[in-house]
Amino acid sequence: MKNEKQSFKAYKMKQKVIPYLFLTPNLLIFSIFIILPALIGLYYSFTDVNLFHMNEFSLIGFQNYVRLFKDAEFLAALWNTVKLVVVSVPIIFVSAMAIAMLIVQPLRAKGFYRATYYWPVMISAIVVGIIWNWILGGSFGLFNTFITKLGFAESDTLINPNFAWWSIVLAIVWSRTGYYMIIFMAALLSIPESLYEASDMDGANKVQKFRFITYPSLRAARLMVFILVTMEVFKTYPIVVKLTAGGPSNATTYTVQYIYETAFSTTYDVGYASAMSMILLLFVTILTAANFFLNKGGTD
Repeated sequence: MKNEKQSFKAYKMKQKVIPYLFLTPNLLIFSIFIILPALIGLYYSFTDVNLFHMNEFSLIGFQNYVRLFKDAEFLAALWNTVKLVVVSVPIIFVSAMAIAMLIVQPLRAKGFYRATYYWPVMISAIVVGIIWNWILGGSFGLFNTFITKLGFAESDTLINPNFAWWSIVLAIVWSRTGYYMIIFMAALLSIPESLYEASDMDGANKVQKFRFITYPSLRAARLMVFILVTMEVFKTYPIVVKLTAGGPSNATTYTVQYIYETAFSTTYDVGYASAMSMILLLFVTILTAANFFLNKGGTD
């Protein structure tokens, strides 16, 4: 009897310990490449460290944070980023859900449509920027070539601040919608068919099915997609560099680009760039926490 109790205790201990053993490699990688750099960045944000003099710095308290709120270029980049998030996230969210709902329907060549919508995801962000620059660029771009062939005047395209700003939105939506479409598809396919059969018996129409069955069942997927796409848009950089390079007149200069240039190409002020990174992290954290709270953690 005593041996049985010991065996049972050992079994329960294994059940508690083994999952953590499997998680250990991922936790180590996450800690080394995410948590540790974030902590180092937080520390540097309170210093005046320069990229070429990393061993020569002093603690300056909150001076970097005070400075950035007086920095017109940083505030403009932050405002551009917020506008990009406010516009791009809903478009990607709604487009991904709508396409997923269409593709899960019984269609011919369903695999072809899925591949068509998904293949832009497999293109690197740098290449996406190059492609859309080739399409929307000046006199050499396909867009201008096409409209001049039709007899219209050449458009200023990427040298127009408004056109350039919307071109970034277009490139992001085109390249990332397919990824989130897959998440919504997986969630849609997990909804029990019996729910829809019961609603048919009650005489529910398509709008009612979506409102009372489909949309509530996608709560967890909606939370995941919103968090992931918000974080991704906040970190937008490679597409911008190759499509507009932040121009014209800094109309498409976003926070990550400004942080990178501050740390590695203009003033090499790592301490100041770290402070900006912490503010960006704070924005993302607040939005994520707010959405998590409003959606009750993705649970009913």
